[in-house]
Amino acid sequence: MTTDTTLSAADAVFEAEQAVSRARWVVEELQETIGSALRVLDDAELDSAKAKLSERGSFYLEAAGEHLGRLHTRCNDMPDLTRDLFVHLNRASQSVTDARNLLDLADTSDPVIASEVAQLKPRIAVVGEMVALAKPVAQLAAQHVETAHRASRDVTALGLLEPVSLERSIATAGKELGRADEDVRLLGNVVDHAAASARESAGIASEITDNARRRMAEQSRDPVPSASLPTTRSPSR
Repeated sequence: MTTDTTLSAADAVFEAEQAVSRARWVVEELQETIGSALRVLDDAELDSAKAKLSERGSFYLEAAGEHLGRLHTRCNDMPDLTRDLFVHLNRASQSVTDARNLLDLADTSDPVIASEVAQLKPRIAVVGEMVALAKPVAQLAAQHVETAHRASRDVTALGLLEPVSLERSIATAGKELGRADEDVRLLGNVVDHAAASARESAGIASEITDNARRRMAEQSRDPVPSASLPTTRSPSR
């Protein structure tokens, strides 16, 4: 049962590492999407300003309208990304809890197992702490992402014909995207720390798995002791 418990704990650590890695990928996607949305918003604002000053006003208005279409596409993607992020963070949190519970059940009377568990427990604890810290930051980022998403809907092609309204909408969308960008950058740092600790934990868990399987193989190769046969005495002379 001890070997089964340590193997199950290792599996939970591997699941946590995978979930944190996926969360990190989503954070990177969010950073790229928000950065792209901010650049598109700047381009739309610039073309809108050019439309007022240039004889080619209709050309720049059309270009600004195309930028707004790209802005909406990027902002529409962000809520789905934040939902995926929470799925991965929650999975990582549950896997860390499972691993810690299983490690608590491990029989540490064997010094080798005791050493392995002692190495793994603090590393997986750090992963849990980082994931717990990431959740409220992710929640704040999700709120600003949703606000930016709503604000982007007010930045419309029709608004290009109403400069004051458009500038107000662009400013609001830009402010919320900027806040979301700051949150996601902070979140990226936290998830990076979680990912580094998760990789270290997975490395230790791999050693535990290898050692556990080696012990199981050695036990299966041990010959089963046979019953002692009665000693036959030589007849007395």
